[in-house]
Amino acid sequence: METMKKSIRFGCFLPIPAAPVDKLFKISKVNEDAGFDSIWVPDHILFIPPGIVPEAWSVLAAIAATTERAVLGTCVSDPHRHHPAVLAQKVATVDQISGGRVILGLGAGEAMNLEPFGIESKKPVSKLIETVTIMRRLWTGEILNYEGKFWRLKEAFLQINPVRRKVPIYFGANSPHTLRLTGQMADGWLSIPLSPKLYRERLKFVKEGAEKAGRSMDDIDTGIYLYTSVTENAEDARRQIETIKSQVIPSPELLLEAGYDVELPDDLRSLSYFKALADSEWVEKFLAFGNLIPREAAIDFSVAGTARDCIDKIDEYVRTGAKHILLINVGPDPRKVVKFYGEEIIPYFKGK
Repeated sequence: METMKKSIRFGCFLPIPAAPVDKLFKISKVNEDAGFDSIWVPDHILFIPPGIVPEAWSVLAAIAATTERAVLGTCVSDPHRHHPAVLAQKVATVDQISGGRVILGLGAGEAMNLEPFGIESKKPVSKLIETVTIMRRLWTGEILNYEGKFWRLKEAFLQINPVRRKVPIYFGANSPHTLRLTGQMADGWLSIPLSPKLYRERLKFVKEGAEKAGRSMDDIDTGIYLYTSVTENAEDARRQIETIKSQVIPSPELLLEAGYDVELPDDLRSLSYFKALADSEWVEKFLAFGNLIPREAAIDFSVAGTARDCIDKIDEYVRTGAKHILLINVGPDPRKVVKFYGEEIIPYFKGK
């Protein structure tokens, strides 16, 4: 167990859309100095809840220039808004600025970033596979001729490459199919918030995909992003989680799958963050759903309480197979939360 603990990595999810853009750089540095191993930004055009939503790769480029050690990633980009060569160039550029510290998080896409802008998103998983294939080949310096379902390249090449010639690609996967695909071809998995029980169950699909491809799970960085609230008084921390229940559990399907017997009206049963549009109707639906989420369910899907409570909860995720814990700091005093992680929680898992 001690060896396993020392291999656990901690990530900081930047407070987008809550914070002004100019604050993100200071927050990144503060978290890096506290011992966080990675810094993540959402790659969105629109967001629920509403707020300030900057372009992800521009933000990461600036953070790359103001940090020294932390790995930098998107959680997550999609294969629809950029040609794979354009995305590969963006990623390689930030990788060069950072000295080889970039991770590309990729998923099948979210409606709010696509539908309002008329961006095509048919066959998203097939498009994801093709995009990854093209980018990895371009990053090697290959002059590429490629005929695919979505993209055609003729003697195409990049004039900038990643420092390592291969940027790690993590999949934001949720369905059995994309989870197996993660095991087959991705370098890591970025899970949405899940209870430890649900995380363990989904990890089985990743393992199935890895076994099918002849890969070892040792080569796959299994991550999860979770909301965290830490105070000296556990009740204060848990009350903070109660205020954002529909963010902590992003769909009724997950709530029911986790075993919480909640009666839901028909118009909320199919609610999904991935299908949502960033308009008032969808915001109202998520608020209504949040009111129906039991307090204990929100606590189950998050890391909240005293520092000792949070250590115990993270330990649960580690025992399920999580190696990379990405945390969304929701306070109630964000500075104190960083202090708790830097002085107590992260050192516990690093053996310091």
